[in-house]
Amino acid sequence: MHELPAVEDMIRALDEESESRGISKIKEVHLVIGELSSYVGECVQMYFDILSEGHSCENAKLYFTHTKARFKCRDCGHEFDHGVDFVCPLCKGEGRLIKGTGKEFLIRKLVYDDTVS
Repeated sequence: MHELPAVEDMIRALDEESESRGISKIKEVHLVIGELSSYVGECVQMYFDILSEGHSCENAKLYFTHTKARFKCRDCGHEFDHGVDFVCPLCKGEGRLIKGTGKEFLIRKLVYDDTVS
């Protein structure tokens, strides 16, 4: 249910972007969702389909890229993607979350009127 306000904000941002660029119709919205963001693509899609009616992004296709959280080993400094645990694959040391990784929920790209932004 927490996807609802995020999708409302996204549609508002898309409308503002459309207005500022003189775009009448957005065809595609490419989103990035981090694994720790707790956003579920299917829920985002459902709310988008309902709430986008009458907006510049109505009937736009959503594309999702899911990102992993990144960790840095406390012992050897190696950076690695989150896997099944938080253990460094090189030295077996403890991995610490790299701030801001895996929590993304953002618009990466828009496609409109046969052009890309």
